Amino acid sequence: MKKTVQELAEFLGGTVIGNGDTVIEDVKGLAEAGQQDISFAVDPYTEYLPQVHAGAVIVEKEVPAGDNTLVVVENPRLAFSQLLVLFHPRQSVASGIHETAIIDDSAVIGENTAVMAYAVIGKHVKIGNHCTIYPSVFIGDNVTIGDNTTIYPGAVIHENCVLGQRDVIRAHAVIGGEGFGFATENGKHTRIPQIGNVEIGDDVEIGACTCIDNATLGSTKVARGTKVDNLVHLGHNVEIGEDCFIIAQTGIAGSTKAGNHVIFAGQTGCTGHITIGDNAVFAGKTGITGNIKGGQIYAGFPARPHMEWSRTQVYLKHLPEMAKTIKTLEKKIAELEKKTEH
Repeated sequence: MKKTVQELAEFLGGTVIGNGDTVIEDVKGLAEAGQQDISFAVDPYTEYLPQVHAGAVIVEKEVPAGDNTLVVVENPRLAFSQLLVLFHPRQSVASGIHETAIIDDSAVIGENTAVMAYAVIGKHVKIGNHCTIYPSVFIGDNVTIGDNTTIYPGAVIHENCVLGQRDVIRAHAVIGGEGFGFATENGKHTRIPQIGNVEIGDDVEIGACTCIDNATLGSTKVARGTKVDNLVHLGHNVEIGEDCFIIAQTGIAGSTKAGNHVIFAGQTGCTGHITIGDNAVFAGKTGITGNIKGGQIYAGFPARPHMEWSRTQVYLKHLPEMAKTIKTLEKKIAELEKKTEH
């Protein structure tokens, strides 16, 4: 594909500063970009632009850029992603049902949907239009899947689950697996039947090998627009709000409710039966042990406001010398006490 910088700027809704007639053939990172490539830069990397020799660079505002042509847009990262899709579109999958797919007669498959080799689709399943079901996917009885949803190889959607429109379920994710509930008596554990389901809203992405357990009763929920990374676990009856980020190896225990726009950085651990407010942000490895107010950044174990945690870390670095100082002071105090006794 070949496009001029001006054509790309119009596609992105941006403004050209420089030569709009330059022909662009590919999208590359700043370090690799040449005269036929377009890249992007955000602070602090914009200071290196005079050393870059790309055909054009997408930026948020006009900056010193050497001999580079600039395309100014509101959100350079989003614009860059749009160009990646434009220049490197995903492989297209032809609609239709592969002869090796096993589909119950009661299932309803929408128009222009692809069901690929060795997929298994159970009773009374409803799959919308323009969906793609990759090889070896299992979809249990009574599952409903909205239009334009893609389910990648090896994923499992258990019975009664509901997926929205334009969802993406990555390879080997498990949606609606048995929730982890047991009753213990005399040291022996007896499973509590988990008879609920999982409901996933529109425009949700679920990463590879992520597990979202079904509810004991009712539904485990992931609301519209939330993006879940690989290797995440959401326990039974967890409810996640809209437009959240849940990053790799995060675990959220049962019946926790998170608001909208919450960010769980990697390896965050969260206890069950708590509430997390809107716009809370948790740094990597944060341990959440109780209810959390929204609108703040948290870190550490147990989770506390980030500035408080940062100050604590500074003190921790000085603990050995502080301990020595305290021992010295204690010795001097003891000596003074002896002198005053006489």
